[in-house]
Amino acid sequence: MIVGLGIDVCDIKKLIRPLKNKKFLKRVFSDKEIEYCKNKKNAILHFAGRFAVKEAFLKAVSDRKDIPLCEIETVNNEFGKPEIARTVFVKNLLKKKKVKKIFISISHIDSLSVAVCILEK
Repeated sequence: MIVGLGIDVCDIKKLIRPLKNKKFLKRVFSDKEIEYCKNKKNAILHFAGRFAVKEAFLKAVSDRKDIPLCEIETVNNEFGKPEIARTVFVKNLLKKKKVKKIFISISHIDSLSVAVCILEK
């Protein structure tokens, strides 16, 4: 049973300036996400995709209060499929919402990144 759905579109141009700020990077992205994105040819696309995942996840859980964005970490599984890491923070939130599965998808074009998040009981 689906208990949450979120979608977000990120305008890549709006991230150019904030991504130059180390405080912004640390507040929004985990160390693993920063390393992953910086090692990509077009890093800003990957940062924008991960930012969109965070926003889509927040919409899906319908809870935007006191959730540190850096705790919503996007990782890739062994096949390259993006997933949300089960950090302690995310585990506690999912337990509270009785969520068993998270499905995410990310897509990019030159100027936009989009992400969808589905939560299932």
